[in-house]
Amino acid sequence: MRKALLQASIILMVLMLLVILGCGKQSEVGDVEADIAAINNNIEQYISSMNAGDLDRWISLWADDAIQLAPDAPAVIGKEQIRAKYESIFPLFIFNMSITNEDVKISGDLACSYGNYTVSMTPEARGETIKIDGKYLSIEERQADGSWKIIRSCFNDNAPSGTEG
Repeated sequence: MRKALLQASIILMVLMLLVILGCGKQSEVGDVEADIAAINNNIEQYISSMNAGDLDRWISLWADDAIQLAPDAPAVIGKEQIRAKYESIFPLFIFNMSITNEDVKISGDLACSYGNYTVSMTPEARGETIKIDGKYLSIEERQADGSWKIIRSCFNDNAPSGTEG
């Protein structure tokens, strides 16, 4: 009888442990979903701030130690250097950007997202509109306050039709 009671107690403890661990996994899934929603919201903020010409709001999405890797250009290292680069670009154009985020992967305090973008850049001085179709890869990091910021951004244009090779 005592042996049966001991076995039943062990089984009960194992079941309780499984329930506790299962609950933990459910909350982790919920957190991942919230993190993905936060990153998708940042992408929406990225689009709307660029389309509004709001450099301050756009640059607020970047971490202080961010690095941007643009096509045919050296790496731009640090939020202030990224700001300096775009301070000369934002006033020159009216942007109409859209982004289709294809995927977000979360691992701890890091996230990786990729997708496609289109942007039309119409010169403020009434020149010809520049249209760009491309893809991006972005790495975001959870900040101490729980928000997500871009720490690495790489993007490039898709080849014009007929030039793939």
